[in-house]
Amino acid sequence: FGSSIQTSARDLVGPHVPRNPAAVWALTVPMAGLGSRNMGGRTASKVGMMEGAFFVSRTDLLAWANNLLQMSLTKVEQCASGAVYCQIIDACHPATVSMKKINWMAKADHEFIPNYKILQAAFDKNGIERHIDVDKLIRAKYQDNLEFLQFMKCYWEHEGAGRADYDPVVPREGKQLPPWANAASAAATTTPTPARLAAGAGRETRPAARSNEADPGKRPGSGRVPPGGTVGAGAGAAAARGGAAAAARPPSSGGAGAAAAAAGSAAAASSASAAAMEAMRTKAAQQDEEIEELRSTVEGLEHERDYYFRKLREVEILCTTLQTQLEGAEAQPDLTPKRIVTDIQDILYAENEDDAGAAEGPPAEA
Repeated sequence: FGSSIQTSARDLVGPHVPRNPAAVWALTVPMAGLGSRNMGGRTASKVGMMEGAFFVSRTDLLAWANNLLQMSLTKVEQCASGAVYCQIIDACHPATVSMKKINWMAKADHEFIPNYKILQAAFDKNGIERHIDVDKLIRAKYQDNLEFLQFMKCYWEHEGAGRADYDPVVPREGKQLPPWANAASAAATTTPTPARLAAGAGRETRPAARSNEADPGKRPGSGRVPPGGTVGAGAGAAAARGGAAAAARPPSSGGAGAAAAAAGSAAAASSASAAAMEAMRTKAAQQDEEIEELRSTVEGLEHERDYYFRKLREVEILCTTLQTQLEGAEAQPDLTPKRIVTDIQDILYAENEDDAGAAEGPPAEA
């Protein structure tokens, strides 16, 4: 091994190279390491599938994204709109992404595409040579968005990990945001659950019970026979001493401790009920948001269905009209294949019903 290194080193630097393999190693290793020091934009963007970044779990990715962008993401699929990817690039290269144009409330495929156009422009501006498979990402499939988010994390580790002056909340100010784009509430993580409160109440009542058991007033007489007396006399003397001691002592605090413990248990139960009620309200609010999001999705699908049905119906009417003209007795010299294709394209690419009507008009008049 040493001789092969010496031979290659002599070929590079000449015959005056040390014959010690350790010295040759010291010459060759720094030269080999020069190519791996710089992980700039173009190098960091070319990450293979066997890179360690593609073995990061979903939980770690979501925790990293929430910590970096101060969000409350719960699913990788929520990144399908492209807004999260845009802000990650903005965190690596501030002021290179048009964050004011990001549509955070995008919910349908056609609303996601403008965000990916902004992301592609940022990639081109920063020299990131990475293909963005928009057709797969906008479908909100888990695996596609997981792999792209893994690449984003790897790129951030090379380009933006040392940047500590980035404030992720500022680029989102003044924008309408979905619930997951807001920072997670710290109060939600520290709210005591009913089980914890009940356990705390049990721990509070046990010391009171121990104090009652250890109260000297609750301890029976020893029954020891004094010297020169009888068993009855000893018991009587012990009872007399116990009565005198009870008269001299202040009233026992055992009853007050039990009352305090009962009051504490009641307060703990009330707090547990309030916490459970608050948790139910939070869950109901989340379900209302999900229902509203599903309703918006259904409305968007119905709109697209009606839109394409109108297009199909207009093409059908055009075909019927053209068929009537072809079967007529009079020849139509301007009825050429090019004219037919142009009329169909006018219908397909019309932006509204007025344009579609205008496009459909000439064939009807002909």
